[in-house]
This record gives sequence, C-alpha cells and structure tokens, in this order.
Amino acid sequence: MSITITVLHNQSLMDVAIQRTGNALNAFEIAKANNIGITDILTAGSTIVIPDSIIADVDIKNYYQSKAIQPATDITQTGEPGETPEGISYWILNKNFIVQ
Repeated sequence: MSITITVLHNQSLMDVAIQRTGNALNAFEIAKANNIGITDILTAGSTIVIPDSIIADVDIKNYYQSKAIQPATDITQTGEPGETPEGISYWILNKNFIVQ
C-alpha cells in the first residue's frame, strides 16, 4: 500500500526519497508517481505519495527514523527583490563588463 507524506520546509524530492526509502534513486519513481519533475521545488505542507512498488534500503531508512533525521537541503536564492548579483562570475563581457 502506498503512503502519503507531508513535505517539510526546504525539502527536495531527493530528501524525501532518502528519508522515506533510504535510497536517493527512488526520487525518480516518486516523481513519476506524483507527476512532478525530479528538480521541482516542493511546497512545505504539500503531500507526496510514495508508491508501494519502491524497494527501500531498510538499513538506511531505519537509521534516519531512529535518529529522527529529516533532511531539508533544498537551496533557495535569497536577496532583495530586483537585486542583481554582482561580481566577475555574473558579468557578461562587453555588456556590463566593458574592456577598454
């Protein structure tokens, strides 16, 4: 029987897969079952279905549960609205980085 879980703040699909199945590769099957992309940003409080067809790595899953580990590694960009990143890694030659 499939289970439904609630997404935590800053959790990615990989986090959910590791926490609930013990294997990050299961993120692909979870994404397919929920009709979402593997890199989609998940909304905290939304629900995700984990299909019963997934093969779990019981040792890792049990470790996460016994230590109450709830990974939430989604990276979001912070900053003020309209703020433009600065620095040489963001500049474009002859557009905002002029060579004289």
